[in-house]
Amino acid sequence: MATHDSTTLAVDDYEFPRGSKGLATLVGAALFVLSSRRQFIEPRSVIHDHILARSVKAATYSKTVQDIIFYWFIGVHGAGTAHFAYTKLKQYNVKLTSLAWLQWILTVFLGGSAAVSHFDDFVEKKELKALKDI
Repeated sequence: MATHDSTTLAVDDYEFPRGSKGLATLVGAALFVLSSRRQFIEPRSVIHDHILARSVKAATYSKTVQDIIFYWFIGVHGAGTAHFAYTKLKQYNVKLTSLAWLQWILTVFLGGSAAVSHFDDFVEKKELKALKDI
């Protein structure tokens, strides 16, 4: 976590999460892609042929479950991303028109709380580096 609420520190760069936070972001991105297209659960797809075809119940409810996952992802991650933009990015003076702003927004939308935690760690490293340079 950052050391204080308001800061003169400006975040103008981006770093993709590594380790478990990077994995969580990639899993979130994969979940979003898989839940956004019907073709991933239709007959002759890998998911249908190897997983859904084994159970009539799974095949019956797959479209409903896919819709729930997709809209839940959009709703929860969209709200979290908006909150992140209005609090963290604004607090650390990330310019709305910068590439770093877009990269952080997309990462937080796909990665959720793991990406927010990564941003906090990233800012803390920048603050410590700025303190050492003084």
